[in-house]
Amino acid sequence: MAAKAIESNSKFNIYSSFTISADDVNTLTLLYAPLIGSDAFLLYMSFTSLLDRSSLKSECLTHQEFFEIYSLKSNDFIKARYKLEGIGLLITYLHEDGSYTYIVNPPFSPKNFLKDSPLGLYLYSKVSEDTYHYIVSHFNISKIDKFNAKNITKSFDDVFDSNISNNDTHLKFEYILGRNFNDSFTIQADEFDIDEFVKNINTDLLEVGVTNDFKDSIKSLAYVYGYTVAEMVGLFNDSLNKKGYFDYKLLKKRANTLFQYKRNLKGPKLVDKKNDSKQAPDDLFNMLENESPAGLLERLYPDYPAEYMTTISKIFNEINLPKGVINCMIIKVMQDKGGDMPSFEYFRRVSDTWISDGVLTTEDAMKYVTEPKGSKETKYNRKASKLKENPIDMDNGGFEEL
Repeated sequence: MAAKAIESNSKFNIYSSFTISADDVNTLTLLYAPLIGSDAFLLYMSFTSLLDRSSLKSECLTHQEFFEIYSLKSNDFIKARYKLEGIGLLITYLHEDGSYTYIVNPPFSPKNFLKDSPLGLYLYSKVSEDTYHYIVSHFNISKIDKFNAKNITKSFDDVFDSNISNNDTHLKFEYILGRNFNDSFTIQADEFDIDEFVKNINTDLLEVGVTNDFKDSIKSLAYVYGYTVAEMVGLFNDSLNKKGYFDYKLLKKRANTLFQYKRNLKGPKLVDKKNDSKQAPDDLFNMLENESPAGLLERLYPDYPAEYMTTISKIFNEINLPKGVINCMIIKVMQDKGGDMPSFEYFRRVSDTWISDGVLTTEDAMKYVTEPKGSKETKYNRKASKLKENPIDMDNGGFEEL
């Protein structure tokens, strides 16, 4: 998603309904940070540090003051903010006068993160298996040996009498303590026809029937793995426990196993969603968006040396840009180099230039390499770019060499 510019003199306030705890910090550091990156993690912690502990509200600041305090660039701030919003840690309001309100949401508990949301799957695919198990073990709590022991703990009403008047006490506590995690993280899987799915399964296998929670869980899992209705029906039929009833935990395991088999991957990848407002030429746009590294090299140079693939793979793994932007950058650089493959560090420098110039979507990249340098209409500052002029023939819907 392209980052929209923000006025540096615009003002903002930060609000929250909770005080961050040591457990929250551990969850953010070990579970969220690998997914959202250091800038988004810093932004979240910065927002919480600016809150007054008694009112859970910040003083009014300008964005420029915030950038100076934390040495952030405007573009980095916006990208980090988008990640916090997307993962459910931040809500943003823009007022008519141009000011902003940021509401900081609490993180999931470790159990919610790892077992009850799709985020655990994304973390599993982001880090190595050993690292994942190390992180999970950090949150494990040793079980108490209760063998030959009797629970003699007094209940609340054994010890206390209740004398609460009919005022707003309960409502206040529901607000203070009601940290509703599930409301802060949502996935809209509108493409998945849940009604068609329900028609094709045996609902007698559901112990509690077809509930909204069941539908939401199915839609969420289908979204994470990109499964069709038919695939989800097959997985459902293979996810029965020893009593013969449907078991959602088994479904998640079956879904991950099928994913590994089909795509030879450890798990689904969490990527930034692209939101291009204008339609680019279909053939070129789709090629840049969907082509694999090997397929891209095959298009450019059918007899490419084997070591080219090593560099390409490293680019896709270590440069944090959408696939379409990286594909466009590779084609442009190799055109400029006469077919030679520069080092990974060269591509790193080029990507830094593109990012600083606001090239964040496939459409941005296509415009960036085709607009004449020095054009008054160009959106990008190209003073730092060292790319030679070798434009793509967009009128033909593709690169000249393809």
